[in-house]
Amino acid sequence: MLPASIKIAPSVRKALTEDKPIVALESTVLTHGLPYPENISILKTLENILLSQDVTPATIIVLDGTIYIGFEENKKMELEQMLKNREIFSKLGMRDLPLAITQKRSGGTTVSSTMLLAHLSGIKVFATGGIGGVHRNWENSLDISSDLIALSRIPVIVVSAGCKAILDIPATLEVLETLAIPVLGWRTNSFPLFYTATSDYPIERLNDTEQFATFWKNHLAFQGKGVLIANPIPEEYSLPPEMLDSIINKSIEQAHIKGIKGKELTPFLLDFIAQATKGESIKANLALLKNNVQLAAELAKSLINKGS
Repeated sequence: MLPASIKIAPSVRKALTEDKPIVALESTVLTHGLPYPENISILKTLENILLSQDVTPATIIVLDGTIYIGFEENKKMELEQMLKNREIFSKLGMRDLPLAITQKRSGGTTVSSTMLLAHLSGIKVFATGGIGGVHRNWENSLDISSDLIALSRIPVIVVSAGCKAILDIPATLEVLETLAIPVLGWRTNSFPLFYTATSDYPIERLNDTEQFATFWKNHLAFQGKGVLIANPIPEEYSLPPEMLDSIINKSIEQAHIKGIKGKELTPFLLDFIAQATKGESIKANLALLKNNVQLAAELAKSLINKGS
C-alpha cells in the first residue's frame, strides 16, 4: 500500500491499471538545473516527446510535503508559478523524503529518490540526464552519490548519458561493478561521458529493444535490481573532452576556494561549466535529455510488448 503522501495523477494511474507504457522523469532539472522559464519549457518538451510515442509521462516532485507522480493541467499551472521562485525548493535524495514530508517542504527529486518513488508506484523505466557517482578527489571527501546505492537496491531501468562529466569516471565505474549494477551501452561499446558521446571505457552493448526486454526478464529472474542504460549524446551536440576536462578542473578548484561541497557542489560546477562554454553545455544537456527520453519511451513500450 502506498504512503498517503504519494499522489498518483489520474493519467498515470490509468496507464498502470491498463498496463500501458510509462516513463518517470526527475525534477531536480526543474528546481536546480535550469532557470525559469527554461525549466518549464524543457518539462513540456520532454512530456510531449513521451505523449507523441503513446507513453505516459510521470514527472515526480514534492510540493508542500506531498509527493506527486505525474501532473494534470491544473497542478502544472500551480507548479509553474512555484518554479518562478526556485529558492523554496530543496534537493531531495531518497534519504531526505521522510523529513521533507514531515516538514511539508517542496523539493526536486534526484535520481535516487525518483527511482524509489517510481518503483513504489509501479513504474519500471526512468529517464534522466546523467546519474551521480564518485566525485573527483573522493579520497579526501568520500563524496559518493546515493544514486549508486539506489541502483544496487531498486529494480528500475535508468536511461542516462552515462554519469555527470564532473565525476571521477573510472572510480564511478568501479563502484557500479562492485555493486553488481549492469551498465549497458545503447548501440555503443564505450561509456558515454555526458557531454561527450564516446570514451576509452569499454562497456557491454545492447543493440535493440527486443534484446533489451529479454535481458530485463533474465535480470529480474536472477534477482537483479537497478540497470543503467548508457545512451550517448547525439554526435552533433557532443563537446570536445579535452576542453571540458580543463574547464571541469577549474570549476572544482573554484568550488574548493569558495568552500562549496555536498548538495550544493554539483549545481555550482554545472553552472560554472555553462558559463565557461558560453552556454554550449546547456545545449548539450537539453539534447541528451531529449535523446534519453526518446529511448526510454522505446524501452518502456518494449517491456509491455514482451510482457516484462
